[in-house]
Amino acid sequence: MAQKEKEEAAEDITPPAGPRLSRNKSLTLGLSLAHLLLWVFLAYSTIGWMLPLLKYGSTFGFYQSPDGGRRIVKIVDFPFHFNFVKMAWQRRTTVPLGSSIYSVENHLLVTFEWAHKKEIYGSLHFGYSPTMLWVLAPLLPFSHAMAYFLFNSAGLLAIFWMTRPSRSRWGLGLAPFYSSIAKGCFILGQTALVTGAGLLFVAEKSGEKSRATWRGAAIPGAALWALSAKPPIALTAAAVLVGLREWRTLIVAGGMTIVSTLAITPLLGPHWVRDYLRLLQSYDLVHASPLFSWAIRPEYMANLRAILNVDAGLPDNIASSASALVWFLTLAYTAIAGLRSRATGAALWAMGIFSYLLFCPHVTPTEELQVVVIFALCVTARGGFSLRQILLLVTLPLLPFLASQSSLAAGMRFPLFSIQLLLFLLFATERRGLRGDLSPGPLPKSA
Repeated sequence: MAQKEKEEAAEDITPPAGPRLSRNKSLTLGLSLAHLLLWVFLAYSTIGWMLPLLKYGSTFGFYQSPDGGRRIVKIVDFPFHFNFVKMAWQRRTTVPLGSSIYSVENHLLVTFEWAHKKEIYGSLHFGYSPTMLWVLAPLLPFSHAMAYFLFNSAGLLAIFWMTRPSRSRWGLGLAPFYSSIAKGCFILGQTALVTGAGLLFVAEKSGEKSRATWRGAAIPGAALWALSAKPPIALTAAAVLVGLREWRTLIVAGGMTIVSTLAITPLLGPHWVRDYLRLLQSYDLVHASPLFSWAIRPEYMANLRAILNVDAGLPDNIASSASALVWFLTLAYTAIAGLRSRATGAALWAMGIFSYLLFCPHVTPTEELQVVVIFALCVTARGGFSLRQILLLVTLPLLPFLASQSSLAAGMRFPLFSIQLLLFLLFATERRGLRGDLSPGPLPKSA
């Protein structure tokens, strides 16, 4: 009887929830509408400058640029990679002559044949794994310009999905995509938008109980397989998944990678593994051929390699090797921290992504957009948050604005590196269960 009286008394002093729920619903609706309008504006402006490019068809992707009194041909990223994949599927490569698609000879062949120019400046590296042949295969029926348009349109959809207010606090994750780096990502057709969505998808799935079955691990495993087209991204995700003991997801992705690669081995050519490893090992200004080195620009990066090479003056091969060593060590630390249950799932993903941005030797400025994934995972979408989350709320959306693909990169490199290093250490020193944790559980749940 006494208990019933206490419950009735509690009900008497509890304020009515109706007005508060109504205000929360109105705020949620307002944020969703504002986010939608801002995304529509971003999509409209991006599609607006892409549509005129469709008239170029398969000739889109290279342009003439003045150089010492002559005009030379330069290359845009996505059309080059798409052309590389398209010619591989069409068997218009050096494979019939005994060289793999990763050979220097094949890079030059597919570039010259595509550009139809005598004064070609050189070629880009195709540093993607064989998985990229499968990832871009659905676009093969289209021209280079249309494939570029569709790929960037997928990036726009990825932005909307990643930054919804129900997933990204107040929709603030959309802000970085108004930066010059985001515009550069669209112009070059780089992968940061779709790989960011892939990372976030795998991260959210790794926090669900359904992944404990093989059926539940199939979809995130397939997503991780798609990310393996870009090995550094896949390696980053794999290190975190090891820490989370997501063995089924890793096995599914590994099995799909092996099977899909074996299926297209005839397209890859003989000794393709050797040529691919040689290509990756020569991804620096010391070992790269002049035909490729023009596209390697550490001065635009904000990672350890750039600081050692550009600022400290070390040869680029030594800077790259040192950076790679630190990267592998930090990924190992991330995996071990997870296995020892010393950090939350959200913190592990943040450590992995910051490790990639800070220490992976070849990270273009557009990869700074991956901080949006950390924002979605580590800043609660609703309710209160700790002082650490307030810090992340303020700093993460601003980081891409510090990155640059121009001469500004030199002035902002060390501040950007320092901020990200401090944030990495913030997560690396977190302990599960301490007051002020960055997330209440393995991963925050999105609506």
